[in-house]
Amino acid sequence: MFKQIIALIILTVILAACAHRPGHILKPCDHQSGKIITKEQVAIPEVKPLPKGVSIHKLDNGMEVLLIENPALPMVGVNVVVKTGSAYETFAVSGMSHFLEHLLFNGTKKRTQKELYDAEDRIGGYNNANTSQFFTNYMMVTPAEHIKTGMDIQADMLFHSIMPPEKYKKEKGIVLEEISKSLVNPNEQLERNIISILYKGHALSLPVLGTYTTVEKMPREAVYNYYKNKYVPNNMILSAVGNFKADEMLAAINEIYGLSKPGEIQQSYDPEWAAGFQKPKIKSEVKVSVYHRFYNGKQTQLQIFYKLPQSLSSEAFELLDMALEDSVDVIQSKIKTQFPDMIKSLKFQTRPSTLANYLQLSLTLEQEFDLNGITKSTAKILSNINLTLSDDKIQAMSTKARTGFLKNIEKPHMFGIYNAYDFAVNGIESVLAAYSGEGYNKGAKQLKQINLNSKPLIIVQHPVKEEEKQAAASVNTKLFETKPDKSEDGLEIIAVQNEAGSLLAVHYLLKHKAKYESKYGKNAAKILHDCFEQRLEADENQRISAKHGLTYTMNDNPYIPMDNIYLHPDFGYMRVEGLADDCEGVFTFLNNQLQNFAPTQQEFKKAIMKYKRLSVMMSGKKAKALFDKTYRSIIYEPEKYTAADEVTYENLLAFTKEYFQPANMIVSVVSPLDPDSVNNLLSSLAQKQKGAGSAKEAAVDRGLQLIEKPANVEKDGGGKRSYLFWGFINTIDPKDKPALKALSLILADHIIFDIREKQGMAYGMSAGIELNEDKALFYIRMGTRPQNVDKLMPQYPGFFDPKLIEPVTADELEKSINMYLGRMMFRRLSSINQAYYLAHSLYFHGDIEYDMNFFNELKNVKLEDVKQAAKKYMRINNPVSVIVR
Repeated sequence: MFKQIIALIILTVILAACAHRPGHILKPCDHQSGKIITKEQVAIPEVKPLPKGVSIHKLDNGMEVLLIENPALPMVGVNVVVKTGSAYETFAVSGMSHFLEHLLFNGTKKRTQKELYDAEDRIGGYNNANTSQFFTNYMMVTPAEHIKTGMDIQADMLFHSIMPPEKYKKEKGIVLEEISKSLVNPNEQLERNIISILYKGHALSLPVLGTYTTVEKMPREAVYNYYKNKYVPNNMILSAVGNFKADEMLAAINEIYGLSKPGEIQQSYDPEWAAGFQKPKIKSEVKVSVYHRFYNGKQTQLQIFYKLPQSLSSEAFELLDMALEDSVDVIQSKIKTQFPDMIKSLKFQTRPSTLANYLQLSLTLEQEFDLNGITKSTAKILSNINLTLSDDKIQAMSTKARTGFLKNIEKPHMFGIYNAYDFAVNGIESVLAAYSGEGYNKGAKQLKQINLNSKPLIIVQHPVKEEEKQAAASVNTKLFETKPDKSEDGLEIIAVQNEAGSLLAVHYLLKHKAKYESKYGKNAAKILHDCFEQRLEADENQRISAKHGLTYTMNDNPYIPMDNIYLHPDFGYMRVEGLADDCEGVFTFLNNQLQNFAPTQQEFKKAIMKYKRLSVMMSGKKAKALFDKTYRSIIYEPEKYTAADEVTYENLLAFTKEYFQPANMIVSVVSPLDPDSVNNLLSSLAQKQKGAGSAKEAAVDRGLQLIEKPANVEKDGGGKRSYLFWGFINTIDPKDKPALKALSLILADHIIFDIREKQGMAYGMSAGIELNEDKALFYIRMGTRPQNVDKLMPQYPGFFDPKLIEPVTADELEKSINMYLGRMMFRRLSSINQAYYLAHSLYFHGDIEYDMNFFNELKNVKLEDVKQAAKKYMRINNPVSVIVR
């Protein structure tokens, strides 16, 4: 799906007039034809100023700069887009841009790798990067008072990295680990097959990560030369969002980034290969319309591609996605009716690119299928598809743009990430134009150019046989409870006033999910939330939602990294975000939807089918699932509630009456309104509670259990990738939790740096101490290549020797704590996340301030507290070892 770039910046249009002598009135000239154009023929665009706080600049060395001031934020995010990526590579150097991104974190002329990390952590910063086809993006987010230091670190890496030879082999190992991790993902295999066909003869056909061979054989000198050629300021775009004054920020950028010299960017030439914005140079291409490929999955995938006009705008793609989403159920029903035993599911995806735009239709097939019949029938159905959208829906997208922008600038790192592609390919002006939201009417007209009668390109991807597989301004926060008797459950309202904000964020936390699902069926909450979302997406409700710019999140998205931090078996949630222009109207609408909601059978069936498809898509990581289940069954207490049966429609209705009611909710609201006003707006919901008066119950959390004897478990996971766990559990005094958390940060930093950075034997891993009531789990958990297992396992106990803590200094402790607090602040930037953490603190600890109080205690931890905790608790008792090879 085309990325959703939506925001509220209006592009300034600069008009150029024909030069003429004073006193002479000239008509506008067509310099191409020499014709005289009459006044009626001239289309003069409306000139609108940039909104307050937005400015565009260009440094003397060629670096482009976009500044967006947001004084309500406690942080500043600076993103630098380097206009190079895998689209500029050849087969021989595939993966070089991504490898180079990793190498830039290994040391500069004035900072070692450790000094880079320490400097970032000391200021509570977040320093990361990502690579794509046309760009490599570097992000730095820090508290506002430390952003100059953060930019100095970033500029040092961008312009003065030395790629230490002694670090080169280690970093190569980390990249190989990342490639290994991607290759066990069936979806990654599908994608690699697709791009190799669609973009044959062009660098876009290459995987961004590269291949084992190209990365293993890549010489350091070639990477360094590539770095010096591409990493010059005139090949970069910097965007900064957050709490700063534009003139002061521009001066700092000039002072830090403006010192670097521009360069002459050389592009290697290959007569048989296209890169960047070039077209493929294949002269005698065989006209093949059906391709067969294989991947490590379960079902056959039929993928049909139709070329789309290359002139389509980003808004047109967004509208096309919406039109296809509206039609997918009808199309799927028609095809399934004709081929009832052959087709499992269907989905659309648009693929915009500088080379060719495509509409992709993907069908998951059963083992026996009629390829010719299905493709012909599909083509006939698509030739009659109606891509026309109502004016209401087009206007809704424009309104959504405003909401999206307000959400985007609350997360300053995300602005650069979301827009990196447009920065690199189309420039700053295209980003500003997209944010205006004014291109949707034009985009709707462009949809009429689309003709799906052309001959499609078809890819059939077959499964490999089983045997072959593998701080902001102060805010006003209040808690309201509708039950005077604290022994009873009732609607609890947390209202946070942010007078400087323009967003309304509402988080509904629904309690006791595990208990009710054990009674009515597993995944009942997920199914019910989806049914409620379907109701909100009904045409009449969508018109109301569009008016307020409302967006909904009803369940976690497994495809979004870190989204699962909100998952827990004992609560469900719903998130609503929109404009705060008419809060009364929003709450009237939401209250009416919530009260007496009951899902229909049609909504139930649609939700069931959706999650069956999703479970199929997510079923490719058997070894990882086996590993998680195995180690968790040893170290955690048995689950208090289990739901073995699938939920039925009748049970879902009964589940709704107990679970989906105000008496079982915590509603957190962040808005410009004062708390009392929020409480009044939610009062109608509270007054119509259906099961009011139930006994108040504590949240259920699966605790750690003491291990009575050592456990060593090894299982066969298929051999493609191995997963390792090692750890032990000790009883603790809860008063020592802040010191143990600080100890965990130091341990994690040491262990991960050693295994990942020094040895290059991991890409993603976790380690440290998990605190749970009166117990602490000291652990290492990671995935790695099978050949690393026997090297790693003997090392693990040595990482938990108390003597290793003795050399730790007060400076290192401060660095570790600030690093952690910076990340926690980072997670709480958006209004909706603030609402989530307040509700979580109330539900699990009975105190909305628990979260922040613990952070304050952590700030006050002393070095002697940490060393004492290490001596007291770092005793290896009955260790648990789990290996899935």
